[in-house]
Amino acid sequence: MLPLRGRAIAGERPMIRHVILALAAVATSGISTAGAQTERTYVGASGMLSAQGSHRQGTAPSLPTTGAEGTAIGVTAEAGAWLSPRVALGFEVSFPSRFRSVQQIDHLRVFQYESRHRDTAISGLFRAIAVSGHGMQLGIVGGGGYVQESTRQRRRDQAGPLPTFPPVFGPYSTESSVTRWTAAALVGADVEVAMSSHIAIVPQMRVHFIRRSDDPTEPGWALGLSSIVLRAALGVRAVF
Repeated sequence: MLPLRGRAIAGERPMIRHVILALAAVATSGISTAGAQTERTYVGASGMLSAQGSHRQGTAPSLPTTGAEGTAIGVTAEAGAWLSPRVALGFEVSFPSRFRSVQQIDHLRVFQYESRHRDTAISGLFRAIAVSGHGMQLGIVGGGGYVQESTRQRRRDQAGPLPTFPPVFGPYSTESSVTRWTAAALVGADVEVAMSSHIAIVPQMRVHFIRRSDDPTEPGWALGLSSIVLRAALGVRAVF
């Protein structure tokens, strides 16, 4: 496995067109026809917990014995407009901090990579109200957009001419970094709990489906990142 090097890869063509069209058809079928409502905009911000797993990319001795996985806190920002009493169109940005993961390669000489990774998601989404009443609304959310994969990585090698158990490592190298843009879809739900006519507390859950690279020559491929990222959030939403 080679050290990561700084490099930006152009965004891939989205795979989510059919998902968005299907969600739009379902959402617009539920638009209420009982009287007109002035379109309203909303904005919101949340604290977020992001979690993702990983897999081992292969059993070759030149590959890490584990994938890179972890959890991190972050923030989410959103904005959009209600197109009807039951349907909204908007966008959402979720920005986690980096999680840290250490992968070990048991080759002729043992060495480790320390990776600090995050996936920043920028998504357009539809929100359809499934249930409402008693000052609460359950919204079903779907859409997609792009994710920026960003990894900072450094390496340390086994110290000394002879192997030891457990291994003794030397100092870490200088940190290198790589970024990559890729397509992603998301589904989720949130519950608006009204605090006033304009302010609501909103617990949220999002599941991001990220298109990871399957090219072993790509920087960061050996991280073995899972395509599924779970993000739970609690925030405040204001409607104007």
